[in-house]
Formats: sequence, structure tokens, C-alpha cells
Amino acid sequence: MNWNRLFDNKWFYRLLALVFAVLLFNYVNSIGIGDREQSSAANNQNGNSVVAERSETLNFPLSINVDSDKYFVSGYPEKVKIKISGQSSLVTAATNTRNFSVYADLTGLKPGQHWVKLKQAGLNRDLNYQISPAKIKVKISLRKTKTFPVSVNYSSDQLASGYQADKAVVSPRTVTVTGAKKDVERIAKVQANLQLSSGTQSTVNRQVMLQAVNNSGKILNVVISPETVKVRLPIFSSESEKKVPLNFVASGNSDNYDYSFSSNIKEVTVKGTKSALANLSKFTVSVPIDNVTSDTTKEVDLVLPSKGISSVNPKSVRVNINVSSVSAGNANSAGGTTSAKKDSSTSSTESESSDSDSGTSKTNASATINSDSETTSSSATGSTTEN
Repeated sequence: MNWNRLFDNKWFYRLLALVFAVLLFNYVNSIGIGDREQSSAANNQNGNSVVAERSETLNFPLSINVDSDKYFVSGYPEKVKIKISGQSSLVTAATNTRNFSVYADLTGLKPGQHWVKLKQAGLNRDLNYQISPAKIKVKISLRKTKTFPVSVNYSSDQLASGYQADKAVVSPRTVTVTGAKKDVERIAKVQANLQLSSGTQSTVNRQVMLQAVNNSGKILNVVISPETVKVRLPIFSSESEKKVPLNFVASGNSDNYDYSFSSNIKEVTVKGTKSALANLSKFTVSVPIDNVTSDTTKEVDLVLPSKGISSVNPKSVRVNINVSSVSAGNANSAGGTTSAKKDSSTSSTESESSDSDSGTSKTNASATINSDSETTSSSATGSTTEN
């Protein structure tokens, strides 16, 4: 091929220019299509972001629009549900800031019961909302405020045995009660119910919720300010202790025998209330003598003598029982019996006698505390004689 002739031909250059023009056109056209596709994809993404929506349901406090200086409103829920829907960013902003309110407008309503539609204020206009419940029933009453002292209720049965409570200390001592006029006028007292644990032995300090009750103890629907008070209930031991001598008495019957009792324990220590101890001068021990015909020793439990005595130490004593037969002359009396007087007391002797011409009958019972020896003793004797 003669390249020189080809390069000298003007049609060669024209054809070459046409080829380059076509290639350039195709290149530029392909770039434009790519840009348009990217732009379209970007626009689609932006469009989806703008129109994305979501919803959120919130538990929201309910406000009441009313003349609170004149009226008291009851019967409404503290919180309601509100469902917010719309553009995602707006819903998120409303949920996070909560810069709106849900309220019931009672303006212009008179005392009585009313159904009221709930409304909202402060939500973005582009958001949709739904309040549940849509309506509520309220009771409007004339308002009254009054101050009451606080009383404290507790169960003394929860105190440990031998303990008692002093007067409760309350802070603050008075509270303000607001409510419907007729309810406030029915209040008998404002009380703090203090719950004690079983067997309480120490002072109790606690924050206690208050209640306003009527004469029947029914809790009234009023507002108490403050709602709680601090209660201090001093608990202390109400018992003292005292040492008293033992007094042995026979318990039961046994014919033709006399009995005397002794023990190496002279006195016992008792605990109880001061009033009970003041009335206790001796500790009586009942010694069973049924079927006792010879000297013996018995372990006898000490039984608490009266209400107000909580303990005795020791709880039992060993008692020596000395037995002696009644004289034959006395024992042979017709239908004669021998008895031990059960209520014999320390250092006491009882006797009865009658003229020997008509007959003689004697019943003696005694119990003695021997302070000069190591033992406490008492005796019980009985005889019947006829001439």
C-alpha cells in the first residue's frame, strides 16, 4: 500500500475526522446517562427520606383546666395514652422533648358530673394524634381547705412481751387537706398507720403515708399536703424485777398424814410490770401430796401467779416432803378425815376449837420461811377428834 498517496488524499482525513466525531459523541453520551442515573438514584433516596413516617404511643400526664381556687375535680385518670404519627423526625422530636400537653377543659362547667373531650396543645401541625380515652367523666365540687393534726395508729400486740410504747412523735404535727367541701367536712381524723414487726423491742423511726378517714374509718378522696410524715415511736421495757420468798402449800388429799415442806431455795426472782410486782409479796408453790405416804423429794414447776408477771427464776425447785402419821386416837374417829389446807401462807397458823364436853375439831395448816437456816419450810396438818 502506498501510504504517501493515502496521506495525501483529503478524503482520508475527512473519514478519519468522522470516525473520531462518532467516538467522541458516544463517549459524551455515555457519561451523561451515568450522571442522570446517579442523579435519579440520589433523588429517589432523598424522596424516601422525606416521606418516611412512623408512629409512637406515649403515656402522658393529663392536665385539668379549671378554676382551682373555687373548684375541686375528682374522678379523672392521672395519665392517658396519645398515639403520635407522621414524619419520622417530627415524631422523634415530639417524643424526646414532650413539649406539648394533653388536657381537659372544664372552663365554664358547674359543680356536678360531666363528660369532657380530651384535647392537646403544642404538637406540630404536620403530626397526627389519637388520644385514648377520647373522653373522660369528671366530678366538679366546691373546694375547701382545712388544717388537721396527725394521729398515729399502731398495734400494741406487735410489741415484745414486757415492752410498751411511749407517745408517738410526729413531724410535721399538722397537715393541710384539700378536697370537695362535703368530703373535707366529713373528715374525723388524719392518721398515719405505723406497721410494726412482731416482737418489736426498740424505738421505731419511719416515714408514713397519711390517710384522711371519716367516723366509720372510710378513706376519703382528698389531697393531703404533705402526703407523708416522719413518725418516731419510743419503745421501752415496762418490766422490773423483785425477789420474793417462797410459800409452799399442799395440793391434793391424803388421809391420816401430816406434811411439812422444805427447800434449799429461800426466794425467787420474778419479773413483771411495776403494778403487778407491787401486789406480789410471796410466790406460792403448790406441792402435790396425792398418794404420798412417806418422806420424798419432788421437782415442782413454778407457775406464774398472775397477769403482769412475765418470768420467774428459777423455773422449778426441789421440795422435800416430810410425812408423819396422825395419832391413833385421832385416826380412829368415826368418819374422821385428815386434810392439808391448800391456801396456807408463810408464817401463818389457823385453828378452830370447840368445848371438849360436846366434842373438839381442829384443822391446822401452816407454812414458815426459816430465815435463820439454809432452808425454806412449811407444814400442813389436819385432824378430827370426837369424845
